[in-house]
Amino acid sequence: MSSISTQTVELLKQLIKIESINPSASAKGSGEQKVAEFLEAFCRERNLPFEYQEVTDGRANFFTWVPGQEPDKRVLFISHMDTVPVDNWEADPFSPDERDGRIYGRGSCDDKGPLAAMLMALSTLGDRKPRYTIVLGASVDEEYRKKGARKIAQSGVSYEAAVVGEPTDLELVVAHKGSVRWQVEVEGVAAHSSKPHLGVNAITGMAKVILALDKINETLSQRVHPLVSPPTLTITLIEGGTELATVPPSCRVWIDRRLIPGERPAEALQEVENILEGLRQGPDKINVRSLLPALEDPAPPSAEATKIASVAAKACAEVAGTGQHRGVPYGTDASQLSLGGIPCVILGPGSIDQAHTANEYVEIDQLAKAVDIYQKIMLTY
Repeated sequence: MSSISTQTVELLKQLIKIESINPSASAKGSGEQKVAEFLEAFCRERNLPFEYQEVTDGRANFFTWVPGQEPDKRVLFISHMDTVPVDNWEADPFSPDERDGRIYGRGSCDDKGPLAAMLMALSTLGDRKPRYTIVLGASVDEEYRKKGARKIAQSGVSYEAAVVGEPTDLELVVAHKGSVRWQVEVEGVAAHSSKPHLGVNAITGMAKVILALDKINETLSQRVHPLVSPPTLTITLIEGGTELATVPPSCRVWIDRRLIPGERPAEALQEVENILEGLRQGPDKINVRSLLPALEDPAPPSAEATKIASVAAKACAEVAGTGQHRGVPYGTDASQLSLGGIPCVILGPGSIDQAHTANEYVEIDQLAKAVDIYQKIMLTY
């Protein structure tokens, strides 16, 4: 391996050692602060400028940058510092393991591999001065509500474009889905289960709600996008009842509605509300309501025709033989960044099939190529 490749591998190993589980996903999660402190030390050693951007509850985005020939114009390279929890690992997920051309460990591909590659690309620019200021952002909370990216979009700092680091197998993603997540509640009337006629069974009512909502997928399947699959609605969680001998007075479900580019969260919510209104007014008079959304994450506009897509495609082709425009069903920080008018592409080492899994890994070859791709984009945009 080249010196830079070796340094990138070692950098990734150091990042993996830092437990940074999103505290909103697990009470045991430590959050991103120690990763940010590590990045600060890295920048101090190399005389790179840096700053923090407070987001919430002591959690802060981290930035470093290399000034460009036109310093007031910026291109953002962003990866997130948080990870999902760890379950069913065969080894210590925070003890990086290098074998068979791979680095194993939590966050190796999602998202510390892209972060390490971006940081190495920026820190080894040397005397080569990019046209625009290159900003590396390390965001918080991508795995939950994307508060970090939202803060960046709302900060008032302008960016010409953004490269969002995620595990794409070095393929160039120019479109992905968004999502809306919220709860629907049915209220019933409690009664002793020996006299169920004195109560109203909320679970029975919810069963009818679920069947009605599931039918919306027949309509959604007809909505076609050239790069991503049709939108979907999925019931992902359910809770209800109080004890075995009581007619359940309430039942709640969580809805996960995936959006394609062009769909708006408010429209998706209204489609469900129309169905619920029909159930409220129907023969069963189901007492059902939607609760406020926990997440509204729109699908970003397709970046197919943007300069950043063109520049990134050329870099991918030269380094890895990739660069064809792709669409994916999952979401990224691009959802929130696009609300700030920032054209975004998604690109990074590792496979999404490894993200969030036990024994997560990234291919070292992809990690090394990612450094070259990111650096080419930095120097040619």
